[in-house]
Amino acid sequence: MILRFGCLFLFFLFTCTLFAQEDSISTKPVISVLPLVYYTPETSWSFGVGAVGNFKIGNPLLETYKSQIALGGAYTLFNQFLAYGSWRVFTTENKQLFAGEIGWYRYVYFFYGIGPNVQEIDRERFDATFPRLRFDYLRKLRTNLYLGLRYHFDDFEITSIEEGGILDNQNIRGREGGRISGLGPMIYYDSRDSQIYPTKGFFAEASFQTFHNSIGSEFNFNRWLVDFRSVHSIRKKSVFVWNVYGEFITGQPPFFGLPLVGGNRLLRGLFEGKFRDERLALVQAEYRWRFLPRWGAAAFSGIGNVFSKENLFQIDQSKFTYGIGGRFQLSKKEKLNLRLDIASSPNEDLRIYLTFGEAF
Repeated sequence: MILRFGCLFLFFLFTCTLFAQEDSISTKPVISVLPLVYYTPETSWSFGVGAVGNFKIGNPLLETYKSQIALGGAYTLFNQFLAYGSWRVFTTENKQLFAGEIGWYRYVYFFYGIGPNVQEIDRERFDATFPRLRFDYLRKLRTNLYLGLRYHFDDFEITSIEEGGILDNQNIRGREGGRISGLGPMIYYDSRDSQIYPTKGFFAEASFQTFHNSIGSEFNFNRWLVDFRSVHSIRKKSVFVWNVYGEFITGQPPFFGLPLVGGNRLLRGLFEGKFRDERLALVQAEYRWRFLPRWGAAAFSGIGNVFSKENLFQIDQSKFTYGIGGRFQLSKKEKLNLRLDIASSPNEDLRIYLTFGEAF
């Protein structure tokens, strides 16, 4: 653990230097190359490199959001590998938005079963390799409001599972891997004053995707997603944000395509992927306070659960999470934070997250 945070600290110092240089540039494109070294129990040592480009399309005097393209790759001593690219590009005056991710991953995951009542003793490892494509195209209808299409593609090859485990002994759909390919409409509204560190405004997104053999999917199912965020300035240096999020699936999805909670975004304090099922609903909130020009703190909490059409949402089975965090502003101009969160949940281990940007 000490080595992990030591390497992350070195990475943090290097990043601060790059963003300090960025603050002196107002209109020119900025490209930052970042070394990546970290350690986790799941990956052992990991080594890689990433590059991020920030730029504006068209006349810099027009009110066009900044665009970003990122590329990266990493290798771990557990023989894991990931290579990815992501983009979020606004055309002149934000008339169109192109966003997405493309990558290839050889990774380790953990599976506990399906539903809200899985047990820690059932935890098992499985290895998978897969290419991934995420693509959103949105066109502006009016100020802050966009309508468009969303496409998702994963081609999971499960290369190993634990002998005698759930995936080995039970007929879990998708246990041998498979391809999912889904397309559908989405609507998007964003009146926040910043997409990186907002202090006021609203964000709302709703999408529907159908995954079907006719568009290359080996599993037939539908997915609905809703995401609403409200940001309020309490004082000059304080912000309160709350988020309602839901995913709902019908049909015959594979287990790796089910909604799940946990990780550094949805109900911090839960192990990502421990709880997964056909449906997910949660609400979470966070109070952010900047007590020095670059330093801040946060307190957050959330409640939610996964469920299915057979086993409906039950409030007494909900997962409650809470935590505190620290923030360091890497870029005064872009308001990008380094985020350190410590989170917990009843009957779960303490979780630590060190990453960039806010959870929601």
